[in-house]
Amino acid sequence: MNETHDVNTKDALLSAAIEVFADKGFDAATVRDICGRANANVAAINYHFGSKDALYVAVLEEVFPKEDRPVPVNAPPLPPEQRLRNYLRDLAGEIYERGNGMVVQRWAIFLREMAKPSHNLDFIVRRQVQPRANELRSILADILGPDTPDHVLAFSSSNIWALMLDHLLIQPILERLTPLRPDIMGSIDEFVDHVTKFSLGGLNAVKGNMKG
Repeated sequence: MNETHDVNTKDALLSAAIEVFADKGFDAATVRDICGRANANVAAINYHFGSKDALYVAVLEEVFPKEDRPVPVNAPPLPPEQRLRNYLRDLAGEIYERGNGMVVQRWAIFLREMAKPSHNLDFIVRRQVQPRANELRSILADILGPDTPDHVLAFSSSNIWALMLDHLLIQPILERLTPLRPDIMGSIDEFVDHVTKFSLGGLNAVKGNMKG
């Protein structure tokens, strides 16, 4: 094999694997499925990646990229309420906007891991979930106060995540309800504004109860 052919085949295998793992999940996806979609020999996965498992790791690295968020230099700190809104807007963009062609596959793989975790779920948690959970916890601690019990921060974080993920997790049901819910993809900012206000209302109530 020449170098150009190797690169093209490897890229084709990775693209095909993203689609197949999103469609079928790790266990049900087969080497034959992936190679057939990539128009590659069935031995190509072992040649380029070493194994189906190693290919899946490469897929996870591709669809869950590690992000280093830039910290503004000499910028005044934002109020925690604005930080919450910015956090939710970024999260909504990752979940619902379709600018990146891999967004659909990313969340399909994520949901399949939720339904039937593979041993690679730790990678997803470490790469995607834990950093965002830490960031949200920090924001909520600033809103609720430094003495907020851990269980209150945990419950509050879970409540906000549930609001953000609801449309993603039960979309087939939402499409059958009447009246239909608004399409989030066409009103991301309106959706984020609502979730922000709703969350802040709940957080202020929790904060008031702690003081009482």
